[in-house]
Amino acid sequence: MTAEPPPGQNPYESAPPPPPGGYPPPPGYGPYGAPQGAPLPPGAPAPLAEWWERLVARFIDGLIFGVVYWIIFRILTSIFQPSIADLLTNPTAGNVFLPGFLAAVIAWGAYAAYDYVLHSKDGQTIGKKAMKIQLVGVGGAKPDSSALMKRSGIFPGVLVLYGIPFLGTLAALFVIVLGIMLLVDKPLQQGLHDKVAGTLVVKAPR
Repeated sequence: MTAEPPPGQNPYESAPPPPPGGYPPPPGYGPYGAPQGAPLPPGAPAPLAEWWERLVARFIDGLIFGVVYWIIFRILTSIFQPSIADLLTNPTAGNVFLPGFLAAVIAWGAYAAYDYVLHSKDGQTIGKKAMKIQLVGVGGAKPDSSALMKRSGIFPGVLVLYGIPFLGTLAALFVIVLGIMLLVDKPLQQGLHDKVAGTLVVKAPR
């Protein structure tokens, strides 16, 4: 007669059944797709998102509004396009400052609103959902509305300056600095917008 296994031991020495509504993580990996037992930085409720995951997520989100900007800019340029007679009397009449400025305010202002609304909902924009990462507050709490508004105002809100000469160049440099901060900031890999809002980006449960 085969001896009964001790209470709580799987008699077939196999993996326990998956939790209801999902599949078990691969052997040696936790629910966030990170190695089990990997230490978390202080204040991080889950493994931090990789820098390239955040970059791709921003690229996806930014691409949407980049297309919107281009469409609006083309429309406004056609509206403000001077006639041949105007160009003959005033060679500088073809300045595209106003179309560029208005297009930036509309498109990138909409991006900032989108960023605020979706992060307020569940911490994920379309890009973050695609990359399976999530915005949370330091310590794991859900960021409040004022914090998210500050975050979205700093980035991507700074992009509304894109259509203004010189200020648009400074805005572009600022975005580069934000990206560098994600690489060098320790231990939570926060950009300036994260530090102001008290947020960080982590891997979403899978």
